[in-house]
Amino acid sequence: MSQGIIRRIFNLAAQLEPDRKLIWDWLFHTHIETLGGHTALELVFADQGEQVISLLEAALHDEASKKLLPQQPDLLARLH
Repeated sequence: MSQGIIRRIFNLAAQLEPDRKLIWDWLFHTHIETLGGHTALELVFADQGEQVISLLEAALHDEASKKLLPQQPDLLARLH
């Protein structure tokens, strides 16, 4: 496992959620239904971290598309 993938995931997540503690909680504890119910960290350990990257990039793309709409709270919560 590469520390680089965790750093990439964290940096992408930080663009959605500025609270570092919430990001770490999400990384370790949130089961992502669209990725088989695994946590982001479980996927990293299974060499599937790129799936998490893709999910976060898609969420960022969606956010960029919705800039004119009111901001929605807890964006990371929508990724599970």
